[in-house]
Amino acid sequence: MEAKVKTLDIRAGKPVVILNNREAIERSIFLGDRICIKHEDTEVMAIVDTSNEVPEGHIVLFDETNEELGAEEGKTVIVNSIPKPDSIDYIKKKVEGKDLSYDETHEIVKDAVDFRLTDSELMAYTVAIDMSDFSLDEARDLTKAMVDTGEEIDIKNALDKHCIGGVPGNRTTPIIVSIIAAAGYKIPKTSSRAITSPAGTADTMEVITDVEHSLKEIEDIVDKTNGCFSWGGALNLAPADDEFIRVRDSLNLDPLEQLLSSVLAKKKAVGAETVLIDIPMGDGSKIKNSKEASKLSEYFEKLGSELGMDVFTLVSDGSNPIGNGIGPALEARDVLKILKSGGKEGPKDLTEKSIKMADLLLEEVGSDKSAERILTSGKAYNKFKDIVEAQGGGVMDPDEVELAENHQIVRSQKRGRVKDLDNKIVSKITKATGCSKDKKSGLYLHKKKDDPVEKGEKIMTVYSESPDKLKKALEIAEENKVFTFKSLLSE
Repeated sequence: MEAKVKTLDIRAGKPVVILNNREAIERSIFLGDRICIKHEDTEVMAIVDTSNEVPEGHIVLFDETNEELGAEEGKTVIVNSIPKPDSIDYIKKKVEGKDLSYDETHEIVKDAVDFRLTDSELMAYTVAIDMSDFSLDEARDLTKAMVDTGEEIDIKNALDKHCIGGVPGNRTTPIIVSIIAAAGYKIPKTSSRAITSPAGTADTMEVITDVEHSLKEIEDIVDKTNGCFSWGGALNLAPADDEFIRVRDSLNLDPLEQLLSSVLAKKKAVGAETVLIDIPMGDGSKIKNSKEASKLSEYFEKLGSELGMDVFTLVSDGSNPIGNGIGPALEARDVLKILKSGGKEGPKDLTEKSIKMADLLLEEVGSDKSAERILTSGKAYNKFKDIVEAQGGGVMDPDEVELAENHQIVRSQKRGRVKDLDNKIVSKITKATGCSKDKKSGLYLHKKKDDPVEKGEKIMTVYSESPDKLKKALEIAEENKVFTFKSLLSE
């Protein structure tokens, strides 16, 4: 079938085309089918959508498809239907509760990377994993397949860390990387942007410096400074993970095999041999109790061993936010205050947790160096500056980090001592301000757990680049209990 190209300046998220509905049916091409489009010497696989609005004899190409195909408006292309991939049979096998071999898992992952699977097919695979009993063998196979279908960074004996998330703030990564790199160890840190949280490490670091680099650039930065702060989404490291995350989030599912593989595949791809996993536990975090935390720790360590990695865990307090600033710019200020002052300024809880985690990594590799001494001596800040300079330079003074002009101070209606803060409400307020896309927006906590508070004293400040979003965030703060207090009289 020949068809003339009509381009659509819209990104669909994956290779998708639109055919005339009647014409497609006549040729036995249906919604969701896969077709091969050939233009000159280039062939592209895409998934079919249909519409009566498309003129007969034409094909509508979204941006992703046409970028790969390179066909101009009005050019003629050849369209052929192609059979469904074998991976669909393997997904069906998993739906039936059967175990998959490595080759079968690899085929599913490869087709996910090549956009040969529809969202419904990926969803079926994700649900099937979620409903089946955990299998260490399949988790290992999935992780290996995710690494094998992407690119890898050639850095030997690297260290790394990861937090499974769920706690607002908790921006330990820039501090830990600076300490570990200053201690003389390689730590190529690739991080994500926010998915469901107010900010990811990449969002925070982007306030300070450029975080989008090629694999070669990362290797050069790490070779020069021992560390980096890069956005993993700009790379082709375990690319299937992005597809699985997107489907998991839409279904609000978190299958254990995919959670473990998501983390460790990207660590394996950067050459990490020693990895510390932070597992926050408590009300408002992903892990609610010590039983869940112990099970997850065991699985991380076992899977790491299967992959030839030394993976160990820290079960930390995840019941309250870590740090004072929540949101990219405010978190960047916290990080810069701690590093520039050598730990004398900035949130004490963020400083202490960063030192503890850095010490654990150093101990694991047999180093007798002290994370606290590296921080207080200024070596961590100097190393941070080296890394930032290697990444193109950026803001190094916390006071130079700009915040949204629209802001509102919230004051306490009572006297007491802070008993707890609600992680979920803190995140909800912060996201309502426009985070993480609006980097200057967010929430600053003037009071934390165990702090005394007088009536009328400021407890938080809400920032937003949009007056309407600021109003909405304040309404959420007023309607929900962010702080829980206990009486000072009982002390």
